[in-house]
This record gives sequence, C-alpha cells and structure tokens, in this order.
Amino acid sequence: MVTKKFYFQGEHGAFSEEAGLKFFGKKAFGIPVKDFEDVVISVLKERNAYGILPIENSTIGSIHSNYDLLLKFNVFIVGEVNLIVKQHLIASKKSKISGIKKIISHPAALQQCQNFIKKLKNVKIEISYDTAGSVKLIKENGLNDTAAISSEISAKIYGMKILKKNIQDTNTNITRFILISNKSVKPKKNTKTSIVFTLRNFPGALFRALSVFALRDIDLTKIESRPIPDKPFEYYFYLDFRGSIHDIKSINALNNLQEISTFLKILGSYEEDLNQK
Repeated sequence: MVTKKFYFQGEHGAFSEEAGLKFFGKKAFGIPVKDFEDVVISVLKERNAYGILPIENSTIGSIHSNYDLLLKFNVFIVGEVNLIVKQHLIASKKSKISGIKKIISHPAALQQCQNFIKKLKNVKIEISYDTAGSVKLIKENGLNDTAAISSEISAKIYGMKILKKNIQDTNTNITRFILISNKSVKPKKNTKTSIVFTLRNFPGALFRALSVFALRDIDLTKIESRPIPDKPFEYYFYLDFRGSIHDIKSINALNNLQEISTFLKILGSYEEDLNQK
C-alpha cells in the first residue's frame, strides 16, 4: 500500500497536519512548508502529492488568502475534512501562568481566543507564522515568560506544558480544511462542488446566477464574494453546492451560469465531510 503524502503549512503538530492525518489515516506522511502558497506550489511540482489548506472556521469565518490561491493556481479540491479545533495555552515546563508576559501564535488562533486574551493584563500579544511553530520557537529559545496558543499534540511533540486548556471562544470551534491535488477526482457519494465566477453587469445578475441552481433544486452550501484587485468594486463569487460536475442537473446549471458570467472556474467536485465531531 502506497503511503499518502501531503504538504501543510507550519510545523509538525499544526492543526493542518492533524486534519491531514484525520483524512488520510495515521500512516500518512505530512511534510511541513513555510506558507500556504508553498503548499500549492509543492503540489503542482509532484505527480502524486496532496496539500491541505484551512478554508474557513466556524468562529472567524473564511481564510480569504487561501480562496485567492485556488483562483491563482491550477489545482483542484479533491476532499474536505472538518476538525474541531481546541486551543490551549502552552509554555515550558518551568513556566507558571502568573509569570507569562507574552503570548505568541498564528493570527487565526489569536482571533479564536479573543475572550481569553481580553481578560489578560500586562501581557503582550505577538503574531507568529504558525501555532505549532510558536511552541517550537519557545522550546528552542528557552523562553520561560512566553506562552503559545496551539494544539495538545504540539505540546507533546515539543515536550511542553499546557498552562490552560480549551481557551477558544466556543467549544464548537470547527475548521474546514480542503485537500488539493493537481488532478481532479470523480466523487461517488455526498458530492459537493466548489466554483468561482464573475458576472456581467446588469440588473438582477446575482439573482439570475443563484436561480440557475434554485430552479433545479440544487442545494447551495456557501456563497461569498471577494474583490477583484484591478477592478474596484467588482467581485469574484465563490460558491459551493451539493452535487457533482458529472450530474446532468449540475451540468445544465453551470451551462446556464456561463451564459451570464464573464469568467467561470470549477475548483473541484469532491466528497463532503458530513461529520462535525
């Protein structure tokens, strides 16, 4: 059996790695890279490699930079996985919570723990490139007055101590991750498709775009707009719907959408993760 290999942003112990192992199984092999664009570039360079990207969080919303990468590069979404994200305050084994003067973590993790952070006094908050990477940095530099916000797994990997568990704002803090590949797949069940498009400028254009799905009883699970950088106040629309590009209903809907759009890109059809536990 071939071991699945996937690229993820950050260091070992990152939530992206955890999500990848949940999707592929514990025998899969995660390879850390510096940033999200490196994940995509690595996937494009290798024939059978996969990448994993966080795309939205139930607390803070979409990770817009990763939507932009799907538009920029020719990769396909081939799967998704929902991961309950539990954030912990982690420090060296010599540290005490009363002695912490600085907390470091990825911006998304800091956003997910705002209620906890707001209660702190005389503690500096600093942005880092990764949750697990923050734990690794504290370990390597022997910092006893600094804590990281990260996963329980990262505390174990780097031999650190959890000062306070579950500091996220809500216990239903779920991040949706997408699996990407340089080849598309044909899902067999619980099918879901992601697309991005732009519309011609005429009254009721967005209503017309949505109606191509409504008239065919196709369930939309998400729609959101992103600015087009070189066209002020014009937008890309990212849309997810239940169904596959191989279904006749979906084919007809997309053909209809093309009649009123100026650009349409299919990001992928894949199996929806219906598990939120």
